[in-house]
Amino acid sequence: MKTSPFQNDRSRSRRLGGVTVLLAVVLPMLAILAAFAINAAHIQMVRTELAIASDAAARSAGRTFSEEQTVEAALNAAKATAALNNVNGEPLQLDAATNTLDIEFGESSQNDSYGRFQFSKIPTSQVDGNKLTVSSIRVNAKRSTDSLSGPVRFVFPTVFAKSEFTPSFTSVAMQVDRDISLVLDRSGSMEWKTYDWPDGFSPWSSDAIDAGVDAGQLYWKRGNLKYSSGKNEESYYDYLWEDFLELGDSPNTPWEDLVLAVHAFLNVLDQTPQNEQVSIASYSSSGTLDAWLTHDFEAIKSELATLNTGGSTGIGNGMNQGIRAFDHTNARPFASKTMVVMTDGNHNSGTYPDTVASSLMSNYNMNIQTVTFGSGANQADMREVAEIGQGKHYHADSGDELVGAFEEIANNLPTILTQ
Repeated sequence: MKTSPFQNDRSRSRRLGGVTVLLAVVLPMLAILAAFAINAAHIQMVRTELAIASDAAARSAGRTFSEEQTVEAALNAAKATAALNNVNGEPLQLDAATNTLDIEFGESSQNDSYGRFQFSKIPTSQVDGNKLTVSSIRVNAKRSTDSLSGPVRFVFPTVFAKSEFTPSFTSVAMQVDRDISLVLDRSGSMEWKTYDWPDGFSPWSSDAIDAGVDAGQLYWKRGNLKYSSGKNEESYYDYLWEDFLELGDSPNTPWEDLVLAVHAFLNVLDQTPQNEQVSIASYSSSGTLDAWLTHDFEAIKSELATLNTGGSTGIGNGMNQGIRAFDHTNARPFASKTMVVMTDGNHNSGTYPDTVASSLMSNYNMNIQTVTFGSGANQADMREVAEIGQGKHYHADSGDELVGAFEEIANNLPTILTQ
């Protein structure tokens, strides 16, 4: 039976009508979903831009505060850096007035080595007036009704039943720039080399003595062995080590190892983004302040080369000289203060170091790190000094370990975003 053309037309019309109804339902839903996706992507983009701007502003404020040591400079740096970053196509505006919450000063600390840093706000008026130690700056970036930039309008305002959103992001940059006073032992024991002779070898065996005589280090006179003119035990031992036993370069004196360690310390600081200053005090029977706080580490190295060893070990005397650097005009009022005290022996002259440490901690906002070197160093006493100074004690048995200890102290100066 043949189908009427009129029946085919009616069937096609019904199908077209069904498609039209379906499209009338689906297209608006697709449009809504597309608008929703676009708005969601817009929100994420703005939040990312806000995070970048906030992080940059916090870092800039922290760095400037370290360099300029003024609240005003830090506030202006945060504001200027934020404005260099667009959020939703507009420069981010921060309110740099000291009574706002956009830029805050404070301290960051953690309960343990693995805990989150906690920011504790210090009123800006107290920071500027009382020269309190500040380690962190917090930037509260936002696009809200109470911000200078205002809220952000949605691309499709009607989708979320509101026309705008108010994103915010907080960044905390922790600055650990420090003024560092190095207090170094230059007592007589710092001249004494330690020769780790091979097993079974004695520098006073007949073979060694004969070789020393042949080399002009020693000579016999009326049956007595004497050093040749200009020679001594050290030059004889160096000859045995380098030429007779062919063990390579002779060992360094403790002072030579210390100089290498201080150079390594300064080299690490020179590579960090922080702005550290270093001074040098040294001691034997008495103490001297040899270099005021400075950013010029080459000047520190040059001054170190002029120092001579000899005398007793007056550790407390050196600490009393080292603290003078923090009272000088070079000292920065907002920088954290650290004293690093090094010795290879036992205190035996002047005021005891634990007494000095207690006095310093009651009068200065600072910490004291201690370093002992070699088997003759009094680790127990210097560990106690570090505990009084709320610092850490390091011990080194060799020159390489001494370099490592000083490098570790220098590397414990991170600048990080803690939030």
